[in-house]
Amino acid sequence: VEYEKTRKVLADFINAKKEEIVFTNGTTSGINMVSYGLGEMIINPQDEIIISEAEHASNILPCYRIADTKQAKIVFVPLDKDGKITVENLLKVISEKTKIISLAHVGNVLGYELDVKNISKICQERNIIFVLDGAQSIAHQKIDVKDLGCDFFVISAHKMLGPTGVGAVYGRLDLLEEMPPFIL
Repeated sequence: VEYEKTRKVLADFINAKKEEIVFTNGTTSGINMVSYGLGEMIINPQDEIIISEAEHASNILPCYRIADTKQAKIVFVPLDKDGKITVENLLKVISEKTKIISLAHVGNVLGYELDVKNISKICQERNIIFVLDGAQSIAHQKIDVKDLGCDFFVISAHKMLGPTGVGAVYGRLDLLEEMPPFIL
């Protein structure tokens, strides 16, 4: 009962349905879960996954594993002179083979904030899955996943002064229902 109450509290906190919340043991395990599921579900040989050089290893390494196991390609969005990801630079690397874009909402090194709404719109128009690492943003700003438009949003409790070893994934319900389980 308390577990489901907690799921509802988190869902309300980020404007999601409680069925769209999956508890994990942190952002790293959440990104791995999402990456594995998407990799099994939508990635084929020669498909592309876009990340940036400014991503945390917890985002980079799962993407490389998908690319390696599915014979897909990692594409880096170029950073601008200030080390930021711009919509213009992202548009330069998106192709018809792009299946996933996985980026940090707020960079953990330089602290820039991604233009999530415009990137979400671009992804929706092109049927690209948008995974957003929310580890750095969740404690510092109001998060509304529906307004942001991302397909997945991954967080850790310890970034919000909660306990270590606890995290969550918001995922669009239709995608969660299609994804194969990460752990059997």
